[in-house]
Amino acid sequence: MRAHMFFWPLVLILLAVVALYLGGWPGSGGYSGDTVRQLWVYLVVFSAGIAIAAAGRLLARTGPGFGQAMTVGAAMAAGVVLAHTYRAELSTGYDRLRGEFVPSAALTIAQGEAELRRNWDGHYRAEAQVNGRPIRLLVDTGASMVLIPYEQVQDIGIDPETLDYSQPVNTANGRSTVAPIVISSIKIGPIVIFDVPAAIARPGHLKGGLLGMSFLDRLSETSFQGDRLILRN
Repeated sequence: MRAHMFFWPLVLILLAVVALYLGGWPGSGGYSGDTVRQLWVYLVVFSAGIAIAAAGRLLARTGPGFGQAMTVGAAMAAGVVLAHTYRAELSTGYDRLRGEFVPSAALTIAQGEAELRRNWDGHYRAEAQVNGRPIRLLVDTGASMVLIPYEQVQDIGIDPETLDYSQPVNTANGRSTVAPIVISSIKIGPIVIFDVPAAIARPGHLKGGLLGMSFLDRLSETSFQGDRLILRN
């Protein structure tokens, strides 16, 4: 009876270890450290593991079923091995599935190549890492540089007290000034560009960040193919 008390704690501990390994703990060689992807890995591993463990537990309780329970356990172990063996293919499949539901999620096509899908409003948006912080940027080929709203300046690790609104710009609302900065890195999918000239808009002047030409010009190719935007570096 007491042994039964340890069944679920042991299952949860095992699943936690497996999920951490597949999710990419330091030195594991698993998936990349992308937070969203890790959460999905944890969710899938825990859901599948708990379902299989519960089925095995039920089979073991309801009859001669030791052999059946062993079969379920072996299937679970084989599933974990297959998931790790084909982690690259699973990662690509996950990226493409996510792209269907989240067009701004960059799909990794090949080394140094990403794909964005057009949103319902006809625009392309990218879930980017700016100075290592997540921020969504609207692709704007008419903007000369990357432009970040003042309201997100602290999100990308910049002290608003250091901003100097000295650079004049023309906007849809007329002339204004922005604070020039240099962003250490912008990452979109597998593409990373360092030391990107950018600017911070005045408070209340910009609702969302713009991915302008100071980033796009650094790429080897930017091409529109139907409802897809291909970025190559």
